[in-house]
Amino acid sequence: MYLTRWDPFETLTSLQEDIGRVFNSRLGDSKSLSSAWLPAVDISEDNESYTFDVEIPGLKTEDIHVKIENNALTIRGEKKSCCEDKQKNFHRIEREYGSFTRSFSLPELADVEKINAENKDGVLKIKVGKKEAAKPREVKIN
Repeated sequence: MYLTRWDPFETLTSLQEDIGRVFNSRLGDSKSLSSAWLPAVDISEDNESYTFDVEIPGLKTEDIHVKIENNALTIRGEKKSCCEDKQKNFHRIEREYGSFTRSFSLPELADVEKINAENKDGVLKIKVGKKEAAKPREVKIN
């Protein structure tokens, strides 16, 4: 009878390799990964509005669509691949491409009639105005 020492790191490495094989076989080529691209979004607010700053470098304004429906802000777009040029031999492609959709629920105080969007220097800035909040009032007790 032989005793073998169990090495948890060897088991972990083997498991990682198995997962990698399954993942790659299901996705096929690396082009499938491009559909998972999502631009980063910063959301802030001040007294007047909610601001969404969306990183979309390389996208043209006509490739971006902003819609408000059922109190949700939806941003859709597509970053087209530069790598379709058959004249070039690419050695490395690290930039991500593909279609994306981001949706955000808007607070009740958002005024969907007061919306402004601007695409400048690779950042889409969307400002959604706020409704006039009900001011607290003091009730006199008789």
